[in-house]
Amino acid sequence: MKVIPLWVQRAHVALVFCPLISLTTSAFAQVPVIDEATLSQAKQTAAHTQDIMNSNSEILQTVNKTLAAVTGNRSTAEIAGTALGSGFTMGRAPDFSSLLSGQMAWGQLGSYATTAAAILNGLDLVKTLSGQTDSASYTRGDKSYQALVNTASALTATVSGLQASTTSRVQTFQGVESQIGTATDIKGSIDQNSQIQTQTAQTVNELVGAVNASNAALNAEQMQQIAAEAAIAEFMTYDKSKVSLTGR
Repeated sequence: MKVIPLWVQRAHVALVFCPLISLTTSAFAQVPVIDEATLSQAKQTAAHTQDIMNSNSEILQTVNKTLAAVTGNRSTAEIAGTALGSGFTMGRAPDFSSLLSGQMAWGQLGSYATTAAAILNGLDLVKTLSGQTDSASYTRGDKSYQALVNTASALTATVSGLQASTTSRVQTFQGVESQIGTATDIKGSIDQNSQIQTQTAQTVNELVGAVNASNAALNAEQMQQIAAEAAIAEFMTYDKSKVSLTGR
């Protein structure tokens, strides 16, 4: 009987079992494994991420709406021109300083100047107090008188224009009242408020012009009084070279 060496027997055993071990390992490697805790956490993370994305989208929409509400231009044409409109303004009044110097200027008073001229012509005023017709021979009283007449003429026309513009302004401001609260967004409300402030400033400027016209009237009156006092002082001054005695 032939005896097989021990190392050969071991080699045969290894050759038989190695394929079996390999098959068993491959079979276990292909079995899927599910970690329930990890899967649950992954689902929660995905849900939170979606919520964050939705929230960011809503924030972006809100920001865009806010930006649209505070930017861009809004029409305020219905308010513009409330203070002045197309009527009379003090910017059309003449230069009162030129009137006090003896030069008549109607400025841009238009039809109001025509009305004022008709009123003064109806008074049938004299042209000079001294009766002089040559401007070179006018006395100081004549010059102050003409300045007073010129100022009165311009003021008559200016007052007529101011009365007409005041009536128009009342109507336009009442119309603006109906526009309050009609703005569709913040920017529209801001623009309306800015326009109202501008119209208010223009109205105040008209008031300043009216006060200036009133001061011009007072100034002309004072000039007339000063001229009269100067004429009296001149009359009362003794000049022996001009004295002539009669009866001798």
